Amino acid sequence: MTAIPLPLRPGETLLWEGRPAPGFHQRGKRLFLMVFGLPFLLIGLAVFFLGLHRLTEAASTSDAGLAVFFAAFGLPFLGLGGFLVLGPFVEARTASRYIRYALTTRAAYVLRSGPFPSLKVYPIVPATALELEPGRLADTVWLHARLERDSDGDSGTIKSGFENIAEGEKVFHLIRDVQERAGQ
Repeated sequence: MTAIPLPLRPGETLLWEGRPAPGFHQRGKRLFLMVFGLPFLLIGLAVFFLGLHRLTEAASTSDAGLAVFFAAFGLPFLGLGGFLVLGPFVEARTASRYIRYALTTRAAYVLRSGPFPSLKVYPIVPATALELEPGRLADTVWLHARLERDSDGDSGTIKSGFENIAEGEKVFHLIRDVQERAGQ
């Protein structure tokens, strides 16, 4: 894994750097998705293996074709169910490995490495919307929010920030200090 270097500007100094705390966060949301995905997983498994079983008993080419169709029909359900049921476990194990956060005297950086690398920079100004969301195991500091419209025309707020960090309150106060210095 190669980390993306921070493109600091002249005079910008690093105040804090961290990663998401490993573990299973937002248990209610994750458990809901897992319970919702369980029927898809079970139905997908049942249809897939029913198709394979019918394939072993096929007496003609048309019976074999129908059995292959059944097995193939179960694969999307199996994939979706597996994603919803097993995805939160994979995310809990890999988020701390592929995400890095940094706070400087001018901006907040969210760096993602791995299969889809990206770098997002959020300037910190006095008008930056700042929110501390305490959690049971880790806190989240939201420092950017924007309204987006979906395909139906409904608007929703998309938040960005330092998610599931162990030092949430400390980082929140550091950002407040940066805001105060930027306002002077």
